[in-house]
Amino acid sequence: MGKKLVLLALIAGFAAIAVFAWQRYQESVKEEERKAQKRPEEAVVVNVVKAEHITMLDERVYSGTTQAWSSFDIDPEVSAKLVSLKFDIGDIIQKGDLIARLDDSNYEQAVRQAEAELEVAKAKDVEVKALLKLRNSQYERLKLLHDRNATSDSEFENAESAMRVQEAALIQSEANIQNCEARLAAARVKLDDTQILADWNSGSDIRHVGDRYVDEGSLVSPGKPILKIIEIDRIKARIPIIERDFRFLQVGQQAEVTTDAYPGVKFEGTVEMISNELAESTRTVVAILSIPNRDFRLRPGMFVRVRIVLSEHRNTQTIPPNAILSRNDQRGVFIIDPADQTAKFVPVETGLEDRTRVEILSPKFKPNDLIVTVGNHMLENGKKVEVSQLSRLHMAESIAAEAAKKEAQKPADAAQEKQPEQQPAADASTQPQAVPAESGDKAQ
Repeated sequence: MGKKLVLLALIAGFAAIAVFAWQRYQESVKEEERKAQKRPEEAVVVNVVKAEHITMLDERVYSGTTQAWSSFDIDPEVSAKLVSLKFDIGDIIQKGDLIARLDDSNYEQAVRQAEAELEVAKAKDVEVKALLKLRNSQYERLKLLHDRNATSDSEFENAESAMRVQEAALIQSEANIQNCEARLAAARVKLDDTQILADWNSGSDIRHVGDRYVDEGSLVSPGKPILKIIEIDRIKARIPIIERDFRFLQVGQQAEVTTDAYPGVKFEGTVEMISNELAESTRTVVAILSIPNRDFRLRPGMFVRVRIVLSEHRNTQTIPPNAILSRNDQRGVFIIDPADQTAKFVPVETGLEDRTRVEILSPKFKPNDLIVTVGNHMLENGKKVEVSQLSRLHMAESIAAEAAKKEAQKPADAAQEKQPEQQPAADASTQPQAVPAESGDKAQ
């Protein structure tokens, strides 16, 4: 019985201690709440900036592939064995150079045969002309006799017919000579075609060999190329332009071209041509850039990146990208209300953006509006803020630099406003002054 009483006493003691502890806890919580209500709200320390008016560039970077400005294959005009080929891949070739020589023995024989046929035709023509002269003489003689009734009609008609036949023979002979001359000219052309010369109509006189298709000893024929000639003193860059950017692109626009082959090197390009049709599969239009390449560093087939400025926004309002955040699916910034040093969320409409600045189309900030950049994610409307010491230092430095700039401009502005007046010379004893000479006068 005694143990039970002791146990009950202990339980009652523990319960009393728990009730006392709970009462003390409740009193401490209420005390903390009273202190919190009396303590002023702690301000959030933030970094701030002011909107700056600068020039923003609407630029795009496209990827593309370089091509030779022009290229064509050298094909033989005649069929023959390739005796010699003077150039190989990568060689420089000039207009008029002998590229290749073909076996010309058959074509020389054809020329000699055509020359012989022409000589035979000319000899026969001499014979025909002599016979025609005889027939003309006979006709004239019989015509006189016929007019005097000294010969029969049939004899006169036979003489006239013989003369007409010989005249036709002369026409045929002359046509045969022309035919032989044409065959000889064609044979000589084919003979000349056994020597293949470098020839093109436009561009520079220097080209490069892009590829070689055959070796010496091969049988070549028309339509079977032996060399590929490329023009690379300027290069094409073929780039696809998306539908959204197409309307901003114009012929003559400048571009900056880079390639992995030359890290850090920038090449200048110009938009030369723009296709009039968008590809249905990609919804892109092809633009061709012209890139000067006089040192031949760029080669066809290179991958390039092309930077083109589509538009330029001068003196536009900008802020840093980290100043912009979203609240309730709306982009905006926090500015500081100077009346009570609280944060105020202001929705913004943005324009051009890059890594360091964002264009703000609306609203137009006041010159003294402080825009929060660091710490804005902890803010809500009406939240107390405190400008950091770093931001204060930066703003002070900016104000000092602006004042120094204006002060430095004052002497120059004053010098422009105050121009030396022209004083007329009083007499020869006065000190001479430099007077600008008028047209046609001499400086005194």
